[in-house]
Amino acid sequence: DFRKHLVQRMKDVKLPEVKINLKNPRNQSESQTKAGSASVTAPSLPSPSSTSVSVVHKSTSAAGKQISKYGGYLLYKRRFRTACYKRKIWKPRYFEIEERMLYCFNIHPSRGGQLIRAMPLEGADIKEKKDGKYPFMFVVENRHFEYVLRANKESEMVLWMRLLRGESEANALIPHIISDDEVGDEEKKDDSSNTESPKKIVANKLTPSQQARYDFFKNERDFVANVCDVAEVLRFHEPAERKKLAPGLVKEVKIPPCAYVPLCKSTDVWRRVDTVMANDTRVFNTNERCPMIYFFLAKRGEKVGLGPKNPNLDVAEYLHMQFQVPDTEPIGRLTVIGESDDHEGQEICEVKEEEEAADEFELTMEDPIDNSASGSIWNDESTKKGFTFSAGSVTDTGKGNRQLQKFIKENFVKLPSKLAVRIDRFESRRKMSYLDRNSVPLMNTPIIENTILENRNDDDSDNISLDGQSVVSAGGGSILFDDTVVAFEERDGIDKESLDRAKSVICGGESWAEKSARMLREAKNNAKDNGDSSVFEIVTLMAKSNDDLRQEVFVMQMIHYFESVFKKMNVPLWLKTYRILSTGKSTGLIEVLTDSTSIDGLKKSDKYPETGGLRAYFEQVYGPPTSKSFMVAQKNFVSSLAGYSLVAYLLGLKDRHNGNIMIDTRGHIIHIDFGFAFGMAPGHEWSFERAPFKLVKDYIDVMGGTNSQAFKDFQKLFVDGFKAARNNSLTALGLVEIMMYKSNYPCFTGTRYGGGVSLKRFEKRLMLDVPDDKIEKKALKLISSSIEHKGTKIYDVFQHYSNGLAY
Repeated sequence: DFRKHLVQRMKDVKLPEVKINLKNPRNQSESQTKAGSASVTAPSLPSPSSTSVSVVHKSTSAAGKQISKYGGYLLYKRRFRTACYKRKIWKPRYFEIEERMLYCFNIHPSRGGQLIRAMPLEGADIKEKKDGKYPFMFVVENRHFEYVLRANKESEMVLWMRLLRGESEANALIPHIISDDEVGDEEKKDDSSNTESPKKIVANKLTPSQQARYDFFKNERDFVANVCDVAEVLRFHEPAERKKLAPGLVKEVKIPPCAYVPLCKSTDVWRRVDTVMANDTRVFNTNERCPMIYFFLAKRGEKVGLGPKNPNLDVAEYLHMQFQVPDTEPIGRLTVIGESDDHEGQEICEVKEEEEAADEFELTMEDPIDNSASGSIWNDESTKKGFTFSAGSVTDTGKGNRQLQKFIKENFVKLPSKLAVRIDRFESRRKMSYLDRNSVPLMNTPIIENTILENRNDDDSDNISLDGQSVVSAGGGSILFDDTVVAFEERDGIDKESLDRAKSVICGGESWAEKSARMLREAKNNAKDNGDSSVFEIVTLMAKSNDDLRQEVFVMQMIHYFESVFKKMNVPLWLKTYRILSTGKSTGLIEVLTDSTSIDGLKKSDKYPETGGLRAYFEQVYGPPTSKSFMVAQKNFVSSLAGYSLVAYLLGLKDRHNGNIMIDTRGHIIHIDFGFAFGMAPGHEWSFERAPFKLVKDYIDVMGGTNSQAFKDFQKLFVDGFKAARNNSLTALGLVEIMMYKSNYPCFTGTRYGGGVSLKRFEKRLMLDVPDDKIEKKALKLISSSIEHKGTKIYDVFQHYSNGLAY
């Protein structure tokens, strides 16, 4: 009753009419007499169901003013309840339209409002809800979001719907433009029954080259979304039905005319996706998600422009040539103060300070929950950044509200003593960033990239070229040119017979080069156009849904950084960095690790030895311990085990069961799935994984025991890698510190890992307080404490009985 009474009293209160000049707010009386000056009338203090509007005009044109930001209060109701016993109530929220996005704040951002949620407006459907329980309701929805909103009156609803539709139909290159009086006319229609027809929105036209680039990026985004959506659709079907439904759903994925798999960088070889191999799709059944492996037939060496065909053209070069991106003229470059003042051929346009201030002025009405005057200069958002306060002085930075700066300069000689003491105390309590602690320049660590190798077959007769260009491998596997299939398989000292035995256990008897060659021949036989002279290749990826991959992306970036550090310091540690692309908060793409399987899958294989464990497998596949193939495979195992042991310790990687550790046909160990990192572990304080890293009996047996030369090499590699990581620790700490700032990664949030806890533990694991002459002893102690740790064995047993994983 008190709330209803307060709302009624707020409705009855009326404020005097206030006029605000948009052009020059400093002189109100003078601006009101000028012809053509824009003014608005502040409404009465609104109730929680009314709308308060904030508009920012950036520029003008013949068609009208360009709106870059439009905001106001609307009533909003959640679609889903947080609990079954709670009512869904209408809540006043501040909504803002900016750059084809709809943002929802709890209160106005200038008053400290926090962003609650947001949705993209491109392609959104905006419609009035005529059969709703309340008047002036409308719905904004797209494929993933739905907002049910309610305005205070019809004119406000029509205005919001018009602006939202304009943003939904606008393109990314040219923003939505409306006429000068569109907003004002709609706001003046308070209770008018005859509403005029909406003014026609000026059409945004693109040049042909702009339209081609826009279509490419839009089609590429839709292609990636459709690939991930199939995994999301299959997730809601029974596991027994998923494999039957997958090929039909994959066939319906629309392939744009120009699309590529984005698991690459701009300097990788361009491979245009031509068709999808639906029948070869693989589905993995889990309780919560349904990962899928796609196989695409891609083309290289297609004709672009007037030059010769180049099968090794990279992504950036192809897009530049295909869409004819013009070179940037040097006329518009920025110059350093003191440079030559020769501006011949340049048009210099001087913008007056008053005009610039008028363009950036923001008109803000009152909030439903705030009865302070919003027209005051104290509420200007720019004042938050425009001044730097220090004890005894006020410094003008040249930014922010100039009227407020002038007022403070003229009236403040120095800050009050109590306020100055509080500011100094606050500054002294601020934590110094890791990037500011070092007095010497940071060490430059170039990030290494995988090199593109040419045909590595023993038979040189299989080398092919297109228009004089030798064809190189873009990602292993095989390529098809005319009727010739060329396989790219690396042989690092392991003989072919050993690799054949390894692939029979790990790959089911068919390596990736052989499988891709078979798929290329099948595609060639089924192709309608057999006269295509392009180079064909199979591209594969894994699509996941209902899984946030953003943390995994960051962990992989840290592994890539440490790989670069080891390379720079000449430490021969082996790490496999594969590409992970997070396409949303619950979807993503992952590079497929070919010619490899999990330790769990290896031990469940029919050809895995019944006794002897991993050591017996190495001897069965690569020969006796004195053979060259065995020694090479053992060396690969040791270098990769040392690398991942060190990275797992430094980054606090947990959940290291045999389903998350893989092994390839050459003996390398590869760790995957980094959902638990930086000390975050399943069970948290009750976790079994107490060892620094996983070093079980199987691994030690492959090395020949703790007294073998291979184990001593493992110790040396671990110690040398640890020293290299410590020497480059400042950059690593800075990267973690940057990524944890206001992060929503699970490893950086919550009472257990938030508040800088994970960063402090990372610094502690680096042992920066230990002298250099004692670090070797500390590192060797980590190894000895990890050997056959009881907690590691208990966790493997737990995973065996709970998830059926072999140990």
